[in-house]
Amino acid sequence: MITKAKYFICGICVICGLMSCEDMLESDSSRQLFEPALDQKTDSVFYAYGIMQAMQQLADQYYFQNEMRGDLVRPTAQASTDLRDLAQFSADASNKYDSVYLYYKVINNCNYYLAHRDTTLTTGARNVVSNEYAAVASFRAWAYLQLTRQYGAVPYVTEPVTTIGQINANTSATAYEAILAGEAEMLEKLKARFSEDQLSVPTFGTTSRSIGTLNWKSKNERGTEQTVTKYINPQRCFVPLNVVLGDIYLELGEYEKAATCYYQYLRYAGENSASNISVGFMQSISTDYSEYCPIFKDLEELPTDFNTAQNTSRSNWRLSFLPDATSSDILSYIPMAVNYTMGQTTEIPSTFGYNYYGTDNSNAVPENASFVYDGYPKAAKLQVVPSQAYCDSARNAQYYYYTEQLRVKPFNWIVKSEPLGDARASIVRQGMGADSSMVYTFKPSTGYVYLYRNATVWLHLAEALNRMGYPDAAFAVLKTGIHSELKGYMYEEFYLKDENGDYILDGEGQKQLDPNVEQHTDDKYFLTPESYELLTTTLPFLGQENSQIFRNGTVTSFIGIHKHGTGYIELHDLYSSYRYDPVLKAKIDDVYAKFNLGTPAYTKEDYINAMEDLLCDEYAMEFAFEGTRFSDLRRLAIHKNRSGVYGGGFGDKWLSRMLQNNAAGITTQNCYLPFK
Repeated sequence: MITKAKYFICGICVICGLMSCEDMLESDSSRQLFEPALDQKTDSVFYAYGIMQAMQQLADQYYFQNEMRGDLVRPTAQASTDLRDLAQFSADASNKYDSVYLYYKVINNCNYYLAHRDTTLTTGARNVVSNEYAAVASFRAWAYLQLTRQYGAVPYVTEPVTTIGQINANTSATAYEAILAGEAEMLEKLKARFSEDQLSVPTFGTTSRSIGTLNWKSKNERGTEQTVTKYINPQRCFVPLNVVLGDIYLELGEYEKAATCYYQYLRYAGENSASNISVGFMQSISTDYSEYCPIFKDLEELPTDFNTAQNTSRSNWRLSFLPDATSSDILSYIPMAVNYTMGQTTEIPSTFGYNYYGTDNSNAVPENASFVYDGYPKAAKLQVVPSQAYCDSARNAQYYYYTEQLRVKPFNWIVKSEPLGDARASIVRQGMGADSSMVYTFKPSTGYVYLYRNATVWLHLAEALNRMGYPDAAFAVLKTGIHSELKGYMYEEFYLKDENGDYILDGEGQKQLDPNVEQHTDDKYFLTPESYELLTTTLPFLGQENSQIFRNGTVTSFIGIHKHGTGYIELHDLYSSYRYDPVLKAKIDDVYAKFNLGTPAYTKEDYINAMEDLLCDEYAMEFAFEGTRFSDLRRLAIHKNRSGVYGGGFGDKWLSRMLQNNAAGITTQNCYLPFK
């Protein structure tokens, strides 16, 4: 099985590296340092970025393994055989995007650093190593998580490999659960040893630096050409320890541990800067989309009662996906070089029709006013486009909007809904003229491979909360966000009490509802007291100690993530029709119908499974074309199998249905790539 395992000996080129901070990701050196000075108090930034170079080499494979084997894209007739085989689950050992060597190169680079770096070095009372050490440990854990998602059981190597004998001794496969448990144990030991400050990702004293300009120029609103400079934020080149640890626990089904890690990350990041965890933006629908986006081609007129003044457009969600990647929503990425002479490049943009490294943009991908950076030269071939499943899901989404009737008794805003589509699909655009049959997808055009966004952490938190048995708390992440005002959505009954605070009972000994207090008992109120208790104690997002972190002040920092694409789902006294019980019951009905499960009973188990499917839908709209889809589908299928829902094995039936347009009968057992 491990016929080419010997090739990950090249992983010792780790330390291939970068001569200085100025060269960062631009060097393509193959210099090998077998005895680096990792026991000295020297700035070892180039070691960390040497590992990042291995991440760059892995980037395309990581992306295509996830995206092509998901349900959101399809290969065109011009697609390469390698891409088509990935999409059809027929890739063999010759496939360009099937190389465990690239994963092991990252892993072995990390192993070398972790084995040799002296973690006791200090300057005064400050440990000068801990941040980088934790970042490298997190890289290794992330790499093993991705490797096991694609290949299942693989060799688990935790020491640096430098000889053929060592390689041959480490060719037996280890179950993915054991590997992830081992990585979790390592990260937990670091958490026990170092403070949160010592475990935070390295910043290297800067928040932004240029890594060069693109070969082509964009045009501003006046039609003037301007150069496009690419920037990186050094700390975004790493993955936070608690985020990857949370994902490992989520994969293993240890849901409370996962939720705890996400909470700890969000609390720490929010304490240092609320903008670090903010998702306070939304995307409004517009008939302009019909001019360039095929998904909205029938959206020529909005409903007659659509309040244009209130339903204003804010494009911050889309601004996360620009060549400078400055949005605070981006948490972690692999930035690729701006041209071939500056370092490792990527084929991802070209497969989606963008010649990222081109110079002549006279025949550019069609522009529209929604993006600042338009004018990418077109690639010779368009190989990957959104799938019909993605387009249908986006087109049929309910959109929630203000009506023209601003105020009516009882003086609450009126919000209606119609299937106008999910505005996040405006990331897709139609070609023009001779290219009118082409469909371009903007996200993959930017030369970044996104690993995590703030939205990722919040939605993975929702996934964990749901599987902990709190689907209503998970729904809060979609509808309102988790913040200090969430208590206003709690389902409560208010009873009469006497002056001593005791309940006043009726003649039959029953508590009496207080007629002077508005009862929170209709479906506008969805959060159970049990979930509120969880969110104030076990995971104290709403605890007094965090009252200044998870709150909306003059600037709204926390919203329901579903609002990114579907408008006004929670505003003004809860009067939106996007409500927990009807939305979840509709999803339950859909699941029962699709899988011939009979008549819904609406049990807690039904709600948890349906909430998970609702999150799966949200992942499709929020993370489409970012290279996560297959891993998301596999993980959710494993949750369903593990739960025993609907007689057991339901996760495999569900996964087969989700991927039926790719290949027949794909399950969590036969979905893996050949190990080579």
